[in-house]
Formats: sequence, structure tokens, C-alpha cells
Amino acid sequence: MHKLRNRLGPLRVLDAVYRSGGVGRAAELLHVTPGAVSHQVRRLESELGVQLVQKDGRDIAFTAAGTELALQAAELFDQLEGVLAKAAEAGANRRIRVKVIPSFAIKWLMPRLGSLYVRHGDIDIEIATVSRADDTDLHNADFVVRCGGGDWPGLRADLLFPDELVLACSPALAGRLRGPEDVLGETLLKSMIAPDCWDRWLQSAGLAASSDTRFIPLANAVLCLQAAAEGLGIAVTQRAYIAQDFATGQLVQPMPHTAHSSNGYYLVSNPARAIGAPFSIFSDWLISVK
Repeated sequence: MHKLRNRLGPLRVLDAVYRSGGVGRAAELLHVTPGAVSHQVRRLESELGVQLVQKDGRDIAFTAAGTELALQAAELFDQLEGVLAKAAEAGANRRIRVKVIPSFAIKWLMPRLGSLYVRHGDIDIEIATVSRADDTDLHNADFVVRCGGGDWPGLRADLLFPDELVLACSPALAGRLRGPEDVLGETLLKSMIAPDCWDRWLQSAGLAASSDTRFIPLANAVLCLQAAAEGLGIAVTQRAYIAQDFATGQLVQPMPHTAHSSNGYYLVSNPARAIGAPFSIFSDWLISVK
């Protein structure tokens, strides 16, 4: 029992690294230094006697054992958060719990959230990130953001943005690309939360990966975009995520081809619950915000 309790701290740090996509972002979320994050991960590795992460450029990548532990820990922490949420529900009538994937939270939701607080400073938004793209049920959440066709029986689904995959890379790397086929000669950065995105984009361009195609798997799209900005390869991601990066010139879209689908990203909720304040305030704001 004591060993388990002693490991909860390092395990929570490992969970933060996996969910946020890197040591630096985990340090920001936990309000500690990157060195403290790395120390806790090494401590957990030492106590368990297994390598959980390995050096990958300026950051780290998870080993197979580390990925398995992080996924299982994420599920357990989600369950624990659900228990705590129920305990606090009586006094949290102005609190809204939203469940999303990390890339959506960091690249789309967080840059817009300030405008809600300006108008409704008394509403508390609790953002829970999930470790798998298909983990978007309404268990322990008032709203989830789900990718699909928008037809989920018994649920309300409001379109936020269409499913549009585009490429992103550094300006220097973009200069080497003349056409879609040139992409296969570069390093491709693959999000493990949405591993099929590269297949979808290549197929839409009439291409297919081969055994010689080099992929670097990273935890999520945020980490892929960060690696792309550093010139480590090409990322494929939702157009809606990277408008700000394109505007600043940190990343560029090396070619205009876009992979479209009939799906979109929807704000999903229980219609019976979403009609009352503050839930209707939040949903109306999120649907209208650009």
C-alpha cells in the first residue's frame, strides 16, 4: 500500500507527459521545472526496473512498456477524477466538464477560452484530456468533442469544424517539396492518437507509404507540430488546429492539397442537460466562436 502511494506522484507526472506530449508542456501543466518532471520519470523507472521513455531529439519518446503503462494509468486517473467529480457535484453547479483529445485542447480550445471568461467569469471549465481518440463517451463529462458524421442517436451534436487534413512543416523543409510525391522522401511525423491520418492524406493524393517510408511516431498532433516547427519532418493535422501557426510563419503548408472527408468535429452532449445554464451558455459560445 505504501509503495503504491509513493508511486502515485511519479505516475501522475508520467501521465502528464503522455497526455501533453512532452516534458516541457507537462512541466507547464504541473507548474514545476522540466528537470523535476524528468527526475520523477527516472524515479519511476528505477522503482519499476523498466525503461519507460527514451531520448528523442530535444524531448523524449515512450517505449512500448512506457506507452502501455501510460495508457492504463490514464484510464485509472480518469476513473478517479470521475469519483472526485461526483463528490464535488453538489457544490459545482457552475462547473462544466469537457472531455477532449490533447491536440484539440491545446491547439483549438485553449486559445479561444479567454473570450468565454471575459463574458462569463463565474463559469468554471474543467478540461479533461483523453489518451485515445475513440475515448469520447459522455461518462463523467458534460460535453465531449467527437469526430464523426454527427449522427449519434439520443445525443445532441453541433458541428465545430470539418475534417480537413493538411500538411505542415518548416519553411526550410517546404523548399524541398515540389509535389505530393516528394513527401514520401521526407520524415513523416505520425500522431499515435490518430495514426491513420497519414494513410488518409496519402491515399487522397493518390500515394501510398512503402517499406522505405520513414515515420516517427509521437504521442499526439501537438508534439508532431512542434517537431515539424523544429525541422524534424512533416506533420499532417487538422486545418483548424494550425491557423495561428501559419499566420506567424512558424509553420507553412507546403502544398495546397487537402484530404477531406464527410466527417467533422462535433460538440456532443446530452440534450436534456445541455438546455440549462451554464451548459447552454457554454455550448452556444463554443459553436459560435471562430
